Amino acid sequence: MDVLIVAEKQYNITFTYADKTVENFEIIPYSTALNLKEAISYLKNATKLNFTFLTSNNILINSKTAGIKICGNLFDVNSQIFIDNAHVAVLNTNVSTVSNAKGYFELPEIDGNDIVEISHISYATVYLNSTDFIKKNKCLIIPLTQKVEQLNEVILTNYLTSGITVKTNNTINLNTEKFGILPGLIEPDVLHKIQSIPGISSVNETISTINIRGGTNDQNLLIWDGIKMYHSGHFFGLISAFNPYLIEDVTIIKNGTSSQYNDGVSGTVDMKSINDIKEKPFGGAGFNLLSVDAYGQVPISKKVAIQFSGRRSVTDLFSTPTFEQYFNRIFQDSKISTQLNINNTDVKTASNFNFYDYNLKFLYNINKQHKFRFNLLKVENNLDYNETLKNETLNESKTSTLQQKNLAFGAKLSSKWGKKFKTLLNIYYTKYNIKASNYTLLTEQRLLQNNEVLETGVKLNTYYQPTKNIKILTGYHFYELGISNAEDVNLPLYIRILKSVIRNHSLYSELNYISTNNKTFINSGFRLNYIEKFGVFIPEPRIQALHKVNSNLSLKFAGEFKSQNATQVIDLQEDFLGVEKNRWILADNESIPIIKSKQASIGINYKKNSFFIDIEGFYKYVNGITTANQGFQNQNQFIKTSGSYTVNGIEFLINKKTEAFSTWLGYTFNNNNYNFSELTPANFPNNLDIKHSISMGNTYTYKKLDIAIGLLWRTGKPLTTPLSDNSISFDGVSNYINYNKPNSNRLPNYFRVDFSSTYKFKLSKTINGMTGVSILNILNNKNILNRYYKINAENSISAVNNNSIGLTPNFTFRISF
Repeated sequence: MDVLIVAEKQYNITFTYADKTVENFEIIPYSTALNLKEAISYLKNATKLNFTFLTSNNILINSKTAGIKICGNLFDVNSQIFIDNAHVAVLNTNVSTVSNAKGYFELPEIDGNDIVEISHISYATVYLNSTDFIKKNKCLIIPLTQKVEQLNEVILTNYLTSGITVKTNNTINLNTEKFGILPGLIEPDVLHKIQSIPGISSVNETISTINIRGGTNDQNLLIWDGIKMYHSGHFFGLISAFNPYLIEDVTIIKNGTSSQYNDGVSGTVDMKSINDIKEKPFGGAGFNLLSVDAYGQVPISKKVAIQFSGRRSVTDLFSTPTFEQYFNRIFQDSKISTQLNINNTDVKTASNFNFYDYNLKFLYNINKQHKFRFNLLKVENNLDYNETLKNETLNESKTSTLQQKNLAFGAKLSSKWGKKFKTLLNIYYTKYNIKASNYTLLTEQRLLQNNEVLETGVKLNTYYQPTKNIKILTGYHFYELGISNAEDVNLPLYIRILKSVIRNHSLYSELNYISTNNKTFINSGFRLNYIEKFGVFIPEPRIQALHKVNSNLSLKFAGEFKSQNATQVIDLQEDFLGVEKNRWILADNESIPIIKSKQASIGINYKKNSFFIDIEGFYKYVNGITTANQGFQNQNQFIKTSGSYTVNGIEFLINKKTEAFSTWLGYTFNNNNYNFSELTPANFPNNLDIKHSISMGNTYTYKKLDIAIGLLWRTGKPLTTPLSDNSISFDGVSNYINYNKPNSNRLPNYFRVDFSSTYKFKLSKTINGMTGVSILNILNNKNILNRYYKINAENSISAVNNNSIGLTPNFTFRISF
């Protein structure tokens, strides 16, 4: 033992051993002229013990025993998913293997006290003594924990729950395969899950109206496999239109956007489906109380595979408690929910609603350097609404319809031209169309409406890495965007067709820098847009930066200029059946300006062990909005003008995790105000000015059982109320309401508690099962999402409330292989 102590001091190393292992050995001390390698060789020969380097300065000493055969199964401690392609090796030997798709590995006979190293790019490395396998006398079940820092740019994995990663480039990444449970969610609906992130919410409870830092939903850039999407939801926004089971990862950007992205002055959501060809087929299927679905990938050869998914609603086949609550939430205050009475006879109504989506992906690895991918996505929602009036003198029936369609396809060619240079060519087509026919009983009047968005584009990215610390992205993006709006009324005869087209050329470049000590990260870029129709150039500088003060504390900064050419107007009249009121329009650079934004944010991240704090302050200025796309239901409803809004605020999250629990508290403060110079007053609170928002949640994992419960509280949205005196005036043609100052009051505060639980099990060696239950708004709070006023038949004012979804149960059962 004295020899070992001398060696530790001389070579600045540490020996790890049991006293019994070395206490009976007496040897002649080695010559101090030997180097470390020579000294260890001398000690091995003199003692016949094993000397294993665990690290460059930590050496394990153990005795040699007879050889044994070992085996084991690896799985993720959070998601319970088997881990394949893990490297299993016996240190200081040539003996190694990799785990298969079921996490299984085995090694031939090795020395009984050898050290087995288990490593994987996504998990912390584990060292086990071969005798650990002997004790069980069977294959070990070995849990692995995801690395806290998987790559240089990663700040934190398992943010809130497993599968969510915070990165140094100011983005949040979601891995759907590793998604853990969140309150109220039993399936990995991407657009619902991102609302658990501070600064992202939906004032109207729908995924089609996601608000990022006080912006409207049409100011979000939504991308699916490189294709811009102009439609995001089924059931008019209550569930995502994108089947989550083939989406591999999602990138969320609130500020500091990469220069390769256009549009989306408020934020970016970039979804990517699985892009690798697996050796064996995989897939799954399942159902819940709204729909059934199936998905899978089938390899045709080592180079070719077909990927598919499909989903269809069951709401037109039978009714469920979930459907009834969704129906009541969406169709309240619409023609569908209004009970008519004509000539003292009740009008019988019937509605039929269904939706479906499917996508296909063709994967072809031309060779090691070139890969080709082709995608097709089809989404559709259909609503038929029938009104029937039948009595002794009348017998009439009319059916109104509403149809939403989304068709998109794209092709990508990725190429590697050496170790330092690669390219990605993306060609895409996307089309969104909404058609409505609205008929009125006892008249021949009918209204036809159509809104169509068509975009085709080509995008080329080049990636060059001159050094380990620097990466350079350059690219060109061209797209042609056409939008048409048509209205056709027969009584009185009125036909209007508006169509406009914009062609946009963009050049962009950015530099990504990582310091040698991995403490400083900078991503600085510039995008230059040229719009042919207006002959204007729009420069857009962008930056993201992070500096690690120490292993626990990081400082971050982000800023950007962005612009977008398309926006939505909100028609609050009784068209589109009173359900779908948003229609896309193109900027004309006059009455409808190009929307431009400026953003900046600064914050800190603190992490230590399983404790994480994120604080970020932000400022956003968006110019070019119009009164038509803000949804005013007050004195400004019919005034057409443009203006801006300014948001400043702070986001805070504290998250504590243990092996079984994850608990978090999130808080967001917003100060969001309009500026319309032609309105009186010019400055007033934004319709989305939610001053305070608090979310709390907790998840618990016990073996294969997951439980989550969480609450959301926020202040009510701004409200414009009628004057208490002289509330109604007559202008010679009709009555109108006299209002107080715009948005000078507020709705009651919003409060909701959600619950969910899932259980995973095995149906066979190759088939996994999962069942889950969720309850939205478990306390059945009657939250008011919106309120407006109208003059009724008695020439008095009535308040109309749009209420939140009530207590809504859901159930799912799924299998996968």
